[in-house]
Amino acid sequence: MKTLLLLTVLLSTVLAVTAIPVEAVEPVEEKQELQEENLVAENEAGEFVPEAQEPEMLPAEEMAPSRKGRFFLCPAGWERYKSSCYLYVSASKSWSNAAANCNNLGATLASAHDLFEYSFLQQLTLRAGSSYAWMGGLYFQGWRWVDQSPWNYNFWYTQNSVSAYQCLYVRSTTGWANNACTTGWPSICRKGTDTC
Repeated sequence: MKTLLLLTVLLSTVLAVTAIPVEAVEPVEEKQELQEENLVAENEAGEFVPEAQEPEMLPAEEMAPSRKGRFFLCPAGWERYKSSCYLYVSASKSWSNAAANCNNLGATLASAHDLFEYSFLQQLTLRAGSSYAWMGGLYFQGWRWVDQSPWNYNFWYTQNSVSAYQCLYVRSTTGWANNACTTGWPSICRKGTDTC
């Protein structure tokens, strides 16, 4: 009986550690009964077993990012990279129509903030059998991303005059470039984990 009680306490502790925290008010009486049971638990030799300590629970906001990052799934047809979902859209559209299409899907045209992210966009484009795809860079009083993320990385292959070529595209073999926004090309949409 005492062994069963000890196993129950240990199992409860393990479940409490792995459970998703839920804000709830625990009745005081149940907690006191559990503490009293822990104090009187003895092992088979009749010695007292030290009181089981409750596991330290992290606040939900501290646990959420790691759980979200590990367990979210992308919608069918989308591909996960880091903490986002990407969709290669093979239909040729102007940059503004591609941006509107992504918006209708709850996404934006993709941005790239390091070489690895840009390489991922290149691989999406190559696997689709294409050489170019619109991404979310736009020149308006300077280069900016339509997803509002900071313009903190440059990987230009060539930069044409911004007076005529204000939209950014992925080049599957080299760095990005800018072209006329009316050109019809495939595009890459991106959703963050909070919208997948």
